[in-house]
Amino acid sequence: MEYKDLNGNMCELSFAPGHFSMASKHVLVIAKYQGRWLLTNHLVRGLEFPGGKVEAGESLSAAARREVYEETGAVVEDLEWLAEYVVYTDKPFCKTVFLGTISRMEKIPLLETAGAVLTEDLSLDGRFSFLMKDSGMKEILEKVKRIGKWKD
Repeated sequence: MEYKDLNGNMCELSFAPGHFSMASKHVLVIAKYQGRWLLTNHLVRGLEFPGGKVEAGESLSAAARREVYEETGAVVEDLEWLAEYVVYTDKPFCKTVFLGTISRMEKIPLLETAGAVLTEDLSLDGRFSFLMKDSGMKEILEKVKRIGKWKD
């Protein structure tokens, strides 16, 4: 699926592993904890799913677990690959999207965010980051609903 993000960049989304030749260096984790969506409250952008950049020598799954923990204090028990998308900026990048199972939440000092937000409502109002509002994210969330990972 091709689309433009809210910054006007062309993007391409795929639910097929290995679709892109570009190596993924970013992660995003969609997870629920006790029946509610796990979001992070980014200090500038607002509410969004946790994620970030892969560090040198780190695997995608290790980066996903680390980013979720650093941004929310949530401990990821299981990860499942869901999708990848490429954003075609002047420095194009690929991001891997995972579904995560959260085993517990811990109180930790936070540097980049205001911490975890657990919500049942993804109505994407003014509290939410622009990253949550493009057509690629809408397609990802539709896919999550279709596969029915969470029954609660």
